[in-house]
Amino acid sequence: MPEVKTPYDTLHRFAGPAWFGRLADWIRRHRRGLLAAGVFFQLAILAAMIVIHATPFIFGDRILLNVLPVDPRDMFRGDYVVLTYDFSRLPPGGIQGLSIPSRWQSRSQDSWLEDRTVYVSLVPEPDGKHYRGGEVSVHRPTTGRYLKGRFARSSDGNDLRFGIEAFYVEEGQGLALERLRNTSQLTAEIALTPWGQAALCGVK
Repeated sequence: MPEVKTPYDTLHRFAGPAWFGRLADWIRRHRRGLLAAGVFFQLAILAAMIVIHATPFIFGDRILLNVLPVDPRDMFRGDYVVLTYDFSRLPPGGIQGLSIPSRWQSRSQDSWLEDRTVYVSLVPEPDGKHYRGGEVSVHRPTTGRYLKGRFARSSDGNDLRFGIEAFYVEEGQGLALERLRNTSQLTAEIALTPWGQAALCGVK
């Protein structure tokens, strides 16, 4: 009696090239290991994110920065307070070492600058406790403390961002900090690594 081939047999035979079938068989044989590797990979990424975020707290020095007042119409939003510093805005003289092409010398130059890495040298204040911003450059300083950030035009007074522009508080507890901020009585404490990565520790 001749063999009767079903549509399934035909489909199975011509489903794809031989290497595809071998790959599918290999995946079936190793599916438990592949699943474990996938879970491990996701956990490794999560752990790396935590370590990167915690790096300034582990390796960084604690320094103080004065916080500048901001427009009272843009004060406490949600559950965080906007923090602005003397180095938060693009300096009038521009960024050292960065020449904007002539064709961008218009309103579109912000698009050209967007997300460019910048470095701000930190200079001790006369009180010996706080630091203020010095030269803003695209070149990493060779000496002294500095912040590594990026240019990102915004409406909250922070054109140069360093990851220390928002302090999160419990809901309803930001008004007191707003008043201190807007009367120049608020200080930010940050942890700063030797390579310029910063994290906000707190305000006082």
